[in-house]
Amino acid sequence: MNKYTEISDFEINKAVFHKAKIKHKYFRFLPNGVITYNIKGKYQVFDPCNNPADAMPIIKDSLISITHDGIAWDVSCAKYPELSVWNGLENYNDNFYRKAMELFLLMKDAENEKV
Repeated sequence: MNKYTEISDFEINKAVFHKAKIKHKYFRFLPNGVITYNIKGKYQVFDPCNNPADAMPIIKDSLISITHDGIAWDVSCAKYPELSVWNGLENYNDNFYRKAMELFLLMKDAENEKV
């Protein structure tokens, strides 16, 4: 069961930031997102639920697969085939980056349970 469907994008982004162990020396959590600061003092919003530049490295490194069957997006991982982000009440226009981040968090939860 996907326990992440009911929380906001901000909460997903915050959890992904921690569990992906993103390396940023300076960061803050603001109501509109996770703000990171680079070496030059410029800031950017870390938003893997909506920004492909933030999501794709996590998707690639976690071996998450995103496919489309002609009707809906499917997000899966061969390493954890038992995990699913589908809840039976699928909105076919859902954001597949968010689905991938939900699956990433479920994968991290499964890894922690094995330890």
